[in-house]
Amino acid sequence: MHRRAFLKSAGVLGVTAAASPFFAAGGLIRQARAMPAIEQVNFVPPAVLPQIIHVFLYGGPSELAGNLSNIAQINTVSQTAYPDELLRAVSNDNGQITRHGFWQDAGGAAMEDMLAAGDMSVYRTINRRKNNTRAHRPSVFSCQKGSLDIEQAPGVGTTLAAVLNANRSLLEGTDLLGGRTLLNLVLPFISFEGTTTAFAPDPDNRLPMQLKGLSLDERFDNPYTRGDNDHDAELQALINQVVDATQRSRFDKVAEGFEMRRDMEALIGNLQSAADNPLPVVPGNEDDPDIDPATRTLRYPDNNGFSARIKAAVTLAIENPDSLYITVGGGLGGWDDHNSAIERYEPRMQQLMQALRVATKHIRYSDVAYGGTRRTDNIIINVHGDFGRNVNLNNSAGWDHGNNQNLYTFGGAGVRQGGRRALGKVVGKTQIFGSAKENRLFTEPTDDSYEAEPMSIAASVYRYFGVRNPQVLTRDDEMNPAGDAPLDETVPGEASMFG
Repeated sequence: MHRRAFLKSAGVLGVTAAASPFFAAGGLIRQARAMPAIEQVNFVPPAVLPQIIHVFLYGGPSELAGNLSNIAQINTVSQTAYPDELLRAVSNDNGQITRHGFWQDAGGAAMEDMLAAGDMSVYRTINRRKNNTRAHRPSVFSCQKGSLDIEQAPGVGTTLAAVLNANRSLLEGTDLLGGRTLLNLVLPFISFEGTTTAFAPDPDNRLPMQLKGLSLDERFDNPYTRGDNDHDAELQALINQVVDATQRSRFDKVAEGFEMRRDMEALIGNLQSAADNPLPVVPGNEDDPDIDPATRTLRYPDNNGFSARIKAAVTLAIENPDSLYITVGGGLGGWDDHNSAIERYEPRMQQLMQALRVATKHIRYSDVAYGGTRRTDNIIINVHGDFGRNVNLNNSAGWDHGNNQNLYTFGGAGVRQGGRRALGKVVGKTQIFGSAKENRLFTEPTDDSYEAEPMSIAASVYRYFGVRNPQVLTRDDEMNPAGDAPLDETVPGEASMFG
C-alpha cells in the first residue's frame, strides 16, 4: 500500500495534502502577476477545442532563414559580406535562396515542403512598434504574456485558463468537454521547459489546482509515482477495520486529491507507453525523407537537439486531447547570435525545421482520416522568439538585436480563421532601413505590407478558444490602451521570388 493512502484513510492528512508534492513550488509554475479584465471577455464556445503547442526560441532568432528577399541589398551595406551562395537561387550553381525566399540549408528545404503540403504559413512582419525595445527581458515577457504590462500581466497560458474557468457554465456538460466539467480535464496546461513566464499566475485571482501549469519532460517522467509497500493488503484490511464512513467523509477533499493523483499516474503511464509506440505509417509509395524506407514508418531525425522535445509535445497533444496549451522552449539552444552567427544558426535552423516537418506529418497521419482514433486538425504549433535581429553582419560575423521577426505557424486548419486557406502562404513584405556598414541595419514592413505586433500571436490563441474581443486581454492602460487584434489569417500570401 502507498503510505499516503494509509494516512489519508486514517484521516491524519489535512486538506493541503490533497495535492501531490509536485503541485508545490517545484512542480507548479509560479510567479505573481495580476489578471487581465476577464469579466470584459465576450466568449462564445468554439466548435472545436484547439490545442496549441507554443515553441519559444529564447534569445531572438534571425529572420533570414525564412526571409532572404532583401539579401542582395543587405549585402551591399553590411559590415561583413555574406557568403556568395546566399546571394543566389538554388537553381543557380548551388545557391541558397529557395523559391519563396527561404534559406535552403537553414531549414529552407523543409519549409518549402511544409508550405507546399499546406502545413505551414510564415508571417514575415511580426514587428514591434509599441514600446519598441530590443532588450531580452521586456521582449520575452511581453511575448509570453501577450501584454506590454510585463510586471503585472499573467502568462498567456494562465489567462487562457482563467477565461475558460470564468465561462465554465458555457462549457461544462457539452460535447466540447465530452459531457464533463472543466476540472475533469487532465493535464490541460503543460510546460516542457520547466518554469516559464507563459504560466505566470495571479496570486490574487487563484485558479483551481487542475488548471495550473505543470511541468513534464520529454520522457513523461511520472512525478506522481509512489513506492508500494510489501504489506499493502494487510494495511488496507487494518484501515478498513478502524476507519468508518464518518471519518472518511470528513476528508473528502483529501480523497479527491489522491484520486486525482492516481488518475494522473495512470494517464502519464499511458503517455510513457505511447511515447515508445511506432509513429504513423505514411501512405503511398513516394520517396519521403522522414520515413523508414523499409516500413514507411515516420521517424524524427536522429542527432537532432529538437526532436525529443517536439516529439513529446506532439505525442501529448495527439494522445491527450485535454492538453490545451503546451509550451516548449528551454533546452532548444540559444538564439542570441552576436558572433559567428552563420556557422551556428544554419545547422540549428536546419534541425528545427526538419523536426517540425516530421511533427506536421505526425499530426496529419494520426488523424482519423488516416486510420487514427481522432481528428487532429485542431492542433496548432506556433514558433517565434523574443524579437528578430539586425541584418548587418557585424565585425564578429554576428547579428545584434532587431525588432522584426518571423512567426512560423503549423497545422490547425480545423480551428483557424479561413480554415485551410490560412496555411500554405508567406505573409508580409520587408525592406531594409538604417545606416550602412554599422550595427543599425534592420528590416521593416513595406508601406503596403501586412504587419502585426508580437502580442497579436497571443490574441490569436485567445480567438481560437472563443474570445471574440481578445484586445481586452492584450491591452494595458499606459502603453497599449487599445490592445492588439489577432492575426488576420485571411490576408493573401505574397508571390514567390522565383517561378
